[in-house]
Amino acid sequence: MTITLKDKLTIVVLGRSGSGKGTQAKFILARLRRAGVFHLETGRFLRDLMERKNVTTELAEARLMKRGDLFPWWFPIFLWMREIIAHGHADGHLIGDGTPRRLSEAHLIDEMMVWHGRPQALCVYVDVSRREARRRLLARKRGDDTPDAIENRLDYFPRDVVPVLRYYRRHGRLVRVNGVQTPARVAQDIDVALAKHLGRRWPRASR
Repeated sequence: MTITLKDKLTIVVLGRSGSGKGTQAKFILARLRRAGVFHLETGRFLRDLMERKNVTTELAEARLMKRGDLFPWWFPIFLWMREIIAHGHADGHLIGDGTPRRLSEAHLIDEMMVWHGRPQALCVYVDVSRREARRRLLARKRGDDTPDAIENRLDYFPRDVVPVLRYYRRHGRLVRVNGVQTPARVAQDIDVALAKHLGRRWPRASR
């Protein structure tokens, strides 16, 4: 049996907390829906996992969630592997947001794609300033958006995520868009940028 996955896209959407990366991942998801696509929604996976009360989730709640600290690299990678391998989502397009946040995660995701015979991941970076991200996070008033947790989440972006962005840029797999626009305009810019980068592999908008 010959399995060919070389035409399957893996697109990760990164940005500061509050940049709107989840919203833009859903735009990309909708564009690829006809072709078969799965959303690797790391934040939702983590929240669902936290509802299962056990020693691991209790430690994560105490050490990470309340403080807004970055999860260890193996947490999001485990969640991705669970969906791709155990739940059988390796055969379609994959859209992820919020992961990778460390170079080790980016390398492991690329290795996983290569092993499956898929192209390595392409990164869409939704760029907003720290000040704008803070303003948005304070405005949305989510339960875990305490001032200290917000600052912690904003602190790890330059330390951990920026090297990931540089990695993708160095390998010609980074698309940057201005996130300080309406969500519709950001989506339009992503559409144009991905069409330019991917050519015929990026589906045209339906009329």
